[in-house]
Amino acid sequence: MSRDFEGGTTGDEAAAASGLSDLAGSVEIGAVPYDSLVAGGRRRLRRRRLLTAGAAVALVAAVAGGGTALAGYGRDGGTTTVAAASAGTAAPSTTPTAGPTPVATPTATPTPTAPVRDPFTPIRVKLGEGTANGHTWQAWAALWPAAPTKEDAHRQAQLMWEDRHAAIPQLPRSTDAEVDRGWRPDKDEVNLYLTLDGKRQVDDSTHQTDVPGTPGDEDAPGAVTSVAGTMLGLKGAEMGDSPVVIQGVTPKVAKVVVTWRSGGTTEAVPATVGGSRTRWVAIAKKPGSEAKSFVYYGADGEVLGTDSGWFRSS
Repeated sequence: MSRDFEGGTTGDEAAAASGLSDLAGSVEIGAVPYDSLVAGGRRRLRRRRLLTAGAAVALVAAVAGGGTALAGYGRDGGTTTVAAASAGTAAPSTTPTAGPTPVATPTATPTPTAPVRDPFTPIRVKLGEGTANGHTWQAWAALWPAAPTKEDAHRQAQLMWEDRHAAIPQLPRSTDAEVDRGWRPDKDEVNLYLTLDGKRQVDDSTHQTDVPGTPGDEDAPGAVTSVAGTMLGLKGAEMGDSPVVIQGVTPKVAKVVVTWRSGGTTEAVPATVGGSRTRWVAIAKKPGSEAKSFVYYGADGEVLGTDSGWFRSS
């Protein structure tokens, strides 16, 4: 069939159009099935949603399985990170930021530093006190930290001499040779002395002891409990027949108990001086009696050793 571009029709076309018109007039048209159309549309919509959700679940499962983080850009240009969370781990927020999320840097906790040990300043600790012949006595330890060099040792020796010379006028100075021979960079110097009614007495004693942190063998089988000691109060005569024993003990000694031949006991607890491993204990002699024994006890009450060499009659 051809079309007349001027808009007219031929005779055959008119006959065909008349037939079609009669046929259309014989067709009965019922109501439009709106319910069926709506139900069918809902089914298609549900299928689309299920397909979309399934694709999203498959994508998340793939990301989670590989432990992968995906990065993109938000509308404001900031980076948005979406991390796949593993079991038991919450995923971070996906809110867009103004730029890359900064990584937190742990702050280091400052470590407390030990006080500086000054070889020119002694550490003084009172070890014990009591009364004798109506006078109050006190036992002291002055610890001079180890001098790191020979030059420091000479200066330390001068300061120690000045400290002692104030109470002992006749005390001679140490020679340079004596200082050189006695200097040990791993040894502290400990000066033990007494005061009577607050006045320092002429009798004193000096000892060397390991610097803090030096490994010791105190726990070895057969190790001694007493490492050094002195008996003071005899030269000045002020103490009469009640001299004081100042004894150095190992760290494992928690208590010293003295049993007297005339009866009774005296207990003393060692004192720590300047962090030294050697601890010091002071015990005054009981007037008119000798010591039967010195017994050293550990913190758990165990007897660590016994000594009968102190306060014996000459």
